[in-house]
Amino acid sequence: MAEENGELWYRKIGFYNNPFSIKPAPYDFRVIGQEEILDELTYKIPAGTITFLEGPLGTGKSTIIKHLIHKFKGKGQVIFFSCNRIDNELNIEEMLINKYGFWGRLMSKHPKNMILLLDEAQELTPENTERIKYFFDAGNIKSVVFAGTDYEKVKLHESIKERIGQDGVLRIRQIDEDEAVTLVRSRLGNMNIINNEHIKKLFRLANKNPRRLLQRCDKACRYVIENGGREFSEEHFKKLFSEAKEEKEIKKNKKVILKTPKKFNKEEEDEEALFDVDDDES
Repeated sequence: MAEENGELWYRKIGFYNNPFSIKPAPYDFRVIGQEEILDELTYKIPAGTITFLEGPLGTGKSTIIKHLIHKFKGKGQVIFFSCNRIDNELNIEEMLINKYGFWGRLMSKHPKNMILLLDEAQELTPENTERIKYFFDAGNIKSVVFAGTDYEKVKLHESIKERIGQDGVLRIRQIDEDEAVTLVRSRLGNMNIINNEHIKKLFRLANKNPRRLLQRCDKACRYVIENGGREFSEEHFKKLFSEAKEEKEIKKNKKVILKTPKKFNKEEEDEEALFDVDDDES
C-alpha cells in the first residue's frame, strides 16, 4: 500500500489525522443534522431519565455519545461501555465499584448519580439490563442513554422499557444533501479537493449514510493525492465508483465482516480507546 511505503495521503496536504476517519470525530465535535437530539439529551440527562437513541449503523449515534461524554464527564460522573464487548454478562455493579478505583473495589463502594452511556445496545439481553433499574432507583445511576440500531428489536428488560416509554426513544434522522456537504466541509475546511456536486453524488451512492459517505470521500481524495492530482474530477468518479466497482466492493466488505471476529478486533480496540472515560481526565 502507498500509505505503508510512503507518506500518508492526508499528511501530504497538511492534515495530521485522516479528515475522513469513521471513528467518532477525534478532532471535530460538530454534530451535523442531529442538533435537536443532542439538545434534548443534554436536557434529559440532568433530569434523571432513561433514553434510547435509535439509528442505523453509521448515522452518528457514537458521535453524539462522545459529545455527551465530554459534556458530562465531571470527575467520575460518566460510565461508558460499548455492548459489543459483552461476553456473557453486563456487570453494572462492577462498573460502579470500579469508578472508585482500588478503594472502591476493596470496600465495594457505590458512587451516586452516575450517567451510564451504553452504545451498541442491540447486543444486550434482558438479563444484561435487569440490574440497571435497581441501581437507577437506588440513586447510584442518575441517567441512562442506550444507543442502538432498532429499539423494537433490542432485548431490554421490561422494567427498563417501562422507564423509557414512548417519549424516551429518540430517532436519528436522515441528513439531507446540503447537510452531507456541511459534514464533509467540516472535515476538509477550505480544502477544495472535492466539490459540492461530487459530495452529493457520493452521498447518494452511499445510500445517504454519513459513515459510508466519509469512506467514499476518503477513497476519492486518496486517489487524487496519490496520483499527483489536485481535485477530484468526473473522470475520477467514473473510474472509482462505477456500478460494477461498487458492487464488487460491497461483496468484498460482506466477506470481511463474516471473517472478522465479532469482539476485540483492532478497529474496535482503537474505537474503545477513543471513548475511554478516565477519572484522571474527568
